[in-house]
Amino acid sequence: MKIALRFLAAAGLLPLGVVLSVTAYAQSDTMGAILEKLTARIQTLENSCGEDIKKFCSTVTPGEGRVVYCMKAHEDKISPNCAFELDDLEADFQNVLDQFKEAVRACQSDIAKLCGQTAPGQGRIAACLAANKASVTQTCVEAVEKLQIK
Repeated sequence: MKIALRFLAAAGLLPLGVVLSVTAYAQSDTMGAILEKLTARIQTLENSCGEDIKKFCSTVTPGEGRVVYCMKAHEDKISPNCAFELDDLEADFQNVLDQFKEAVRACQSDIAKLCGQTAPGQGRIAACLAANKASVTQTCVEAVEKLQIK
């Protein structure tokens, strides 16, 4: 699961720590399933694109999405299987990102109301929401439950 989080951060998709905290608190099973699926998808991408990454992006320093950007810059040269996996994973990440944004909007008032004095980071928001679980709105819970990846 750390691979998926690292990939999300590296791809520039993880300034969403609040959402991850909300998801971890509200639906740990859902978040775990999402991270497992993302990890599996990333492994498939690594398997499909390993040779292409070595060939075109071996000098790129990993992190902040640089390898992904490199692969996209060489998309006219990478193998068809790699191109398919890269596009498919990118679409999945966009879908998850959109769902996370929806969850943030749905849970924003709960976070402000219940955890406004809590410093974000290291799961503190999640702990605060968990401590106030009985007061979290159904809208927030439902938005978190919608989080999925194929």
